[in-house]
Amino acid sequence: MTYPEKINWLRQYRAAVRREQMLEVELEAMRSAAERMTACLGGVPGAGPDPDRLPRAVERIEDTRKKLEQQIEECVERRFEVLRVVAAVPQADVQEVLRRRYILGQSYAEIADAMNLVIRRIYQIHRAGVLALDLGAEAKNIS
Repeated sequence: MTYPEKINWLRQYRAAVRREQMLEVELEAMRSAAERMTACLGGVPGAGPDPDRLPRAVERIEDTRKKLEQQIEECVERRFEVLRVVAAVPQADVQEVLRRRYILGQSYAEIADAMNLVIRRIYQIHRAGVLALDLGAEAKNIS
């Protein structure tokens, strides 16, 4: 695998987390809209021109909730895969840089501050770590 392909593979967990966060926001917006709808319909039989609006909203909420649960499971799987590959690197400082970058989503500057190193050294450790990764079978799992 090339260096950019390894970077893309490492980024899969953060991408899964972003998808999870988007689903959470979408679900919250749907719930909020359903609550407003419920308040408007309260106590009015056959309220409005579309009485099926609330059941459809509840169905969409349920579908989104199921998608969110699946996405959470995917996040856990991706995190485990990335951590397992990173843990196979023998140098502890390389593991720490890769973990902070691809699991915690920290910037290079944040990593440098946390590890009390200059940012240039973080770049060097990162590059050496990515090049040292053995992604054998995992390379097929890029999303």
